Amino acid sequence: MCRWAAYLGAPIFIEDLVTKPGHSLIVQSRAAEECKTSINADGFGIAWYHARPEPGLYRDVFPAWSDPNLKALCAQVRSHAFIAHVRASTGTAISRNNCH
Repeated sequence: MCRWAAYLGAPIFIEDLVTKPGHSLIVQSRAAEECKTSINADGFGIAWYHARPEPGLYRDVFPAWSDPNLKALCAQVRSHAFIAHVRASTGTAISRNNCH
């Protein structure tokens, strides 16, 4: 089952929800405590709004916890609206198109 984090409000750094907290989306993607599968390793995606009308996008087919660029990006990008997704495949192909 996939996991999501979404935010809408005053601008914050994306790391405040996605990478830093003890129960962040990245921590849950590697060791979830309450779900059918404890691992979400079949890709990830993140989208955010800032100064332009179209969202910034970053996604890949690898596990979110193994991507140093994701951690660096989350530490630098501040947004008032973002969504992040870690994927656990249910049998469909692992491809960038499936990493929302």
